[in-house]
Amino acid sequence: MPIQRLGLANPAANEDIVLYNATDNYLVSVVVANKAINATPLTKVSIWVVPSNATVPSQYAYIASNLTVGVGQSFETFRFAINNGDTIYVRSTLALTSFSINGVPQEDSAQPENIAQTFTNKVIRGDNNTIYLESGTTAQRPASAEVGYVRFNTETDSLEVKTALAWEEVGTGAGSGSTGPAGPTGPQGETGPTGPTGPASTVTGPTGPTGPSGGPTGPTGPQGPTGPSGGPTGPTGPTGPTGPTGAAGANGATGATGAASTVTGPTGPTGPTGAAGATGATGATGVATFSGTTDATAASITIDEVAYSAIARLVVTANGTTAYQFNSHYSGDDPTIFVLGGATIAFNLSEASHPFKLQEDTGSGFVDITSGLIHCTTAGVLTTNANAQGKTSGTLYWNVPVTAASGGYRYICASHATMVGTITHKSMSSI
Repeated sequence: MPIQRLGLANPAANEDIVLYNATDNYLVSVVVANKAINATPLTKVSIWVVPSNATVPSQYAYIASNLTVGVGQSFETFRFAINNGDTIYVRSTLALTSFSINGVPQEDSAQPENIAQTFTNKVIRGDNNTIYLESGTTAQRPASAEVGYVRFNTETDSLEVKTALAWEEVGTGAGSGSTGPAGPTGPQGETGPTGPTGPASTVTGPTGPTGPSGGPTGPTGPQGPTGPSGGPTGPTGPTGPTGPTGAAGANGATGATGAASTVTGPTGPTGPTGAAGATGATGATGVATFSGTTDATAASITIDEVAYSAIARLVVTANGTTAYQFNSHYSGDDPTIFVLGGATIAFNLSEASHPFKLQEDTGSGFVDITSGLIHCTTAGVLTTNANAQGKTSGTLYWNVPVTAASGGYRYICASHATMVGTITHKSMSSI
């Protein structure tokens, strides 16, 4: 089958865009070209497949992820299969990147065993390797045909073969005379002898009807009289009246004294409060600022570092203008960092040239987060939500949502688009 161009795209920077929605099964590859004329910032591309039945990012298949493409360079991915209903997504950190997808559809009839093969006087083709002979009119018989050549004559609608004498229709009896007349019908034979008697039947015939019963039953005789019983029972007499109540008996003697009680009586009322004691001497005056506390000074702690509780405090530094680093918890440039839904995480900022931002993708691309954020300066000044973004010092606190944004999260430098990395959201139920 011929190769086809299935789609192309020139997306904006950091935009997830659909390159192709598969409507059939294909073997494809993606060609990427960097049209930029400057070497910086770097161009990084990602290519991934979202299967038709995928529901979460962990089910996506990445072909390339943050792959650097040099100025004026292009490359083609390896060939990979996609199924009907799959979607191919692409993304580039710069807008000057071109993507195209090319592929060959799956075609079972194009297997080697089904490719038509042409011979001198026949073609073999089809799923069952059917043979198709050369066909034509009588006038189109090939003059160079040798004895034994077989073809289909479209005028006589029959197969014919080249013999040493002429062309003969197959099945007509080449070289024989005409069929003779049918012979007369012979006389009827004699009737055969009677066959032997069959064996006796073993089947019992049906039972005949029941005959009539005897004469009618005679009448019942009369009942004899009942004999006399004993005399009748006399009636019950009436109940007599209740007699008068007897006189009260004399009081009995007083019983012995019981054992001593073990139950404690109720507590008495509280007595009056005593007079107040004398006031103690006034203590020494404390420090007026947080930085004046001796413990904070000894530990080199500023108020922004203890302003709020956090599950972790990531120290944010930079590798020039290329990438962020979080060496307190992760290694390398722009690492993927992890956050826990419902918990607070802190970012200690100290890079004056790199305004730090947190972004989310709710389905329409990445935008700045505008809720759950508190920034505290080293002097204790607080800003919240959208006003807490783009800071270069102090501490940024983020109360991570329990439910993650559909497109995920990332951190990015407001001044250098290449300083960007993924934030992976974890929920308590998945730990």
